[in-house]
Amino acid sequence: MHAEQERGDSAPQDELASIESSERLMRALGRGLLISLVTILIAVAGVFGVVILSSQSLDRYAEAKSREQVQRLLDLELEELANRSRDYSWWNEAVELVIYQRDTDWAMENVSGYLQNQYGTDWVVSLDREATLIHGVHKGTELEALPEGLLTAEFKQLMAEAIDTDFADPEPASDILDIQGAPALVAVSPYVAYDPTPYATDQAHGYLILVNYIDEAILGAWRRDFQIEALRLLPAAAAPPRETGQLASLPLATPSGEPLGTLQWRPEHPGQSLLTQLLPWVIGGVLLILAGSLFFYRRLRAYVRLAHGHLMELSTSRELLFRQANYDFLTGLANRSLFIEHLNHELARCIRHKLKAGVLYVDLDGFKAVNDTLGHTAGDELLCWVAKSMAKLVRTEDDVARFGGDEFCLLLTDVASEEDVSRVVDKIHALLAGPVEVGGKHMLVGASIGIAMIPDDTQDLSDVFRYADIAMYQAKSRGTNLFCFYDATME
Repeated sequence: MHAEQERGDSAPQDELASIESSERLMRALGRGLLISLVTILIAVAGVFGVVILSSQSLDRYAEAKSREQVQRLLDLELEELANRSRDYSWWNEAVELVIYQRDTDWAMENVSGYLQNQYGTDWVVSLDREATLIHGVHKGTELEALPEGLLTAEFKQLMAEAIDTDFADPEPASDILDIQGAPALVAVSPYVAYDPTPYATDQAHGYLILVNYIDEAILGAWRRDFQIEALRLLPAAAAPPRETGQLASLPLATPSGEPLGTLQWRPEHPGQSLLTQLLPWVIGGVLLILAGSLFFYRRLRAYVRLAHGHLMELSTSRELLFRQANYDFLTGLANRSLFIEHLNHELARCIRHKLKAGVLYVDLDGFKAVNDTLGHTAGDELLCWVAKSMAKLVRTEDDVARFGGDEFCLLLTDVASEEDVSRVVDKIHALLAGPVEVGGKHMLVGASIGIAMIPDDTQDLSDVFRYADIAMYQAKSRGTNLFCFYDATME
């Protein structure tokens, strides 16, 4: 009986102990859940804070890159305009017919009108050495006289810079100026003759001026080709734009600092897009912490991919800018600057490893006749055909570049002797041995080729092109479709 009483008294105590144990467990679970909830909320808040900081950093990075992109586009437009002015002023026929014979019909067909029709150039003006108008067009209308006030002090300074150049390889001058109250890209190049010619080759015979307004034609192309949203030009008289976090701007000014206006656009905000779309899911994650956390994780991955996609678009735009800066627009070959970079590396490699390489300076014979008889379009088609054909003649480790006009340059690496170079020259001459059919037209051209061997002829990069150029003119002086290796006696 005592044992049964003890057993009977122990039952409520066991139940009480179980209840107390359950309460302790519930309190522990509650505390654990609360701690977990607080921990998760702190973690979510921390992650969200990191996302905010990252998105702001990403937006700043994207805005900085977009500003670099717009500045680079301006630089490229100026560079292309300058190169175009050089191509049409460093031309013996233009010196004779435009400057000295003042053949305005020829100038209209081959220089002023052609540049305006082909490239949409707003102003094309040819001046003599005294800055007197010879011929010019403005938006399709031939000029009878220079507009008053066109040649401002800054314009004249640009002209002075243009003729302060090496006339053996003239470099145009270019900048952004105020042209009749509007900002414009301006390039000035001297009319220069080169041998063989009856005219002096060490002076400027006149000026070729190209002007493109920074207007809707240019801005519209940038909006379309480079996805620059809401790009516009604010006039200089307008109040300076305030940085709102939504719009980016780039001020334009003359060389003296006179404001010309401001380019304004809406850059991409991948971080802001991330936050705008993420916020509802963060709130949902707080209310439904487990489901929300999983959803947050998945959405975060999606937004990271979205941000990555925006950065990939920026990378693609940079790649396009790189190609425009380093490759010839017409032929797709490397341009002068990229070729010089490759040649510099190859020269160092040849010196270091006692190797040899050949530099071929190629000038097309008869190209001027093609332009004169069949027109510039046929000439451009011929240049593209020659570029593509010469690229097929050499190895993948060799380089082929276009220097402008009808001049090309080849870098043949790891050659054993001059005979290896001669074999490539023979292939080029064989390529142009007979009439060439391009675009249904038969054209007869040849190639005068000058060759400099490195490091045998020189270990100085600045002399390589000069030696190859000297050898090329030596070959040209002997006839057509010939080649010469550089020799010190040629100078």
